[in-house]
Amino acid sequence: MVILSPSTRPEWDLRQSELWAESCAHKDTYFERVGDFDIYLHPSVLSPKYFPETLWFGENLPHIVQGKSFLEVGLGSGLVSLHLAASGSAVAGVDINHKAVEITKKNFESNGQIGQFVVSDVFENVTDKYDFIFWNHPWAWDGSLQAADEKLEMFLDEGYVVLKRFISQSKNHLTEGGSVLLGTVPYANLSLVEEICAACGYTQEIVREGLGDLGNGVTEQYYIIQIRPQ
Repeated sequence: MVILSPSTRPEWDLRQSELWAESCAHKDTYFERVGDFDIYLHPSVLSPKYFPETLWFGENLPHIVQGKSFLEVGLGSGLVSLHLAASGSAVAGVDINHKAVEITKKNFESNGQIGQFVVSDVFENVTDKYDFIFWNHPWAWDGSLQAADEKLEMFLDEGYVVLKRFISQSKNHLTEGGSVLLGTVPYANLSLVEEICAACGYTQEIVREGLGDLGNGVTEQYYIIQIRPQ
């Protein structure tokens, strides 16, 4: 049996750039099978055809959520939420990108699933409470990420300003005993994530980790961090 380990940062950066270029070659909506779902994709949202983190989170989150209510912040294609809906959760989701909300609704309809989705800047248009709130957050926190402007918009949250707002406001949208699930990678500033959680009065722990295959012999590592109000 071959045991995979994460690739080096230079290998990862190069492969990410290659995949980004491939995904940007699409100029309009396209259709792909990703995991167990046939879904519509759009070049303005992160494509799970090229970036496997979305599928990994979708396959692993149901084991944590266990059918309880679920809100996804940053829908992208809606693939994560599709997995949760298929596993029995009542699902809702938001994205600041109207195209992401549109594509998610289309993917839920075509796959026979039910969910509630609106355009929202984090919790701006969220009124209900949920047992779990998930965000595969933009992991880059400074200007050192060398990438095209479009990619920076998806991966950069300078100083983790938006993450601070997300964590601090999440308690207003959690049920009693509910928790946040944060999707991230080792290249995130995990110490800063911990500091933000502590400052907001939350505990945090990594509850699941794993690897994804980017192709060309390159792998990347993922974490799910569970964050709970104290």
